[in-house]
Parts: sequence; structure tokens; C-alpha cells
Amino acid sequence: MALFGNKEEKAAQEQAAEAEAGRLQSLPVAELAEEVMPAFGPEGARPGNEINILQILSWLMRSYPGGTKRLTELRQPTREAIQALENAGLVIQMGPGGPGARLKATSLGETALAEGTVAKYLKS
Repeated sequence: MALFGNKEEKAAQEQAAEAEAGRLQSLPVAELAEEVMPAFGPEGARPGNEINILQILSWLMRSYPGGTKRLTELRQPTREAIQALENAGLVIQMGPGGPGARLKATSLGETALAEGTVAKYLKS
């Protein structure tokens, strides 16, 4: 019976991860950027440190066991969200670009996170 229960639990976790990935993918860029920005904050992927897109993706799916299977499909929308954050002056790329590019919140980004005003900066 326990083995059967584990299969059901695993299937439910997979379903929840799939639903969350679908939700994130369906968000407009600015809304996804709002969801990504806290990854740079004190409760983020690596508080106070530079982070890369893989760490951001993992942070986005942190509540979903098995959610790491969904990271590839979230990569492009998340890159677009990061670009929006960069364009708004909330995040800055540190060092060379590419897939392993390191990112960090700017002073403005840290302030916007603390004040809950990230959305204000993402409006065109």
C-alpha cells in the first residue's frame, strides 16, 4: 500500500510542477519579471550574491519536487523577464554574458524589492 501511495504522491507532485511551470510560462514578461526579482533578494536564490539563470529557474520551482524537469521550458521566458529587469535598471549583468552570466540586483533593484515597487519600474 505504501508503494502505491508513493506513486500517487509523485504523480500529484509532477502535476503541480507542470501546472506551476505552465502558469509561469503564460505570464506576460513584466509579471514574470516581478516573480523573478525576489530571487535577487534576502530570501532569494543566493542572498547577497550574484546568481545565474539556472539558480533563478531552480528558485522559481523550489516548492515543487521534480520541478527541475521543467527548467528547460522556462528558460526563454525567464531570460525575457531578466532582460526586462535589466532594462528597468533593477538587475545588472556582472562579467561576460552567455548562458552562465552572473546577475545581481542593483541598488535600485534592492530598494524596489524592499519597498514592494518592482512593478512600478517595469511599466513602460
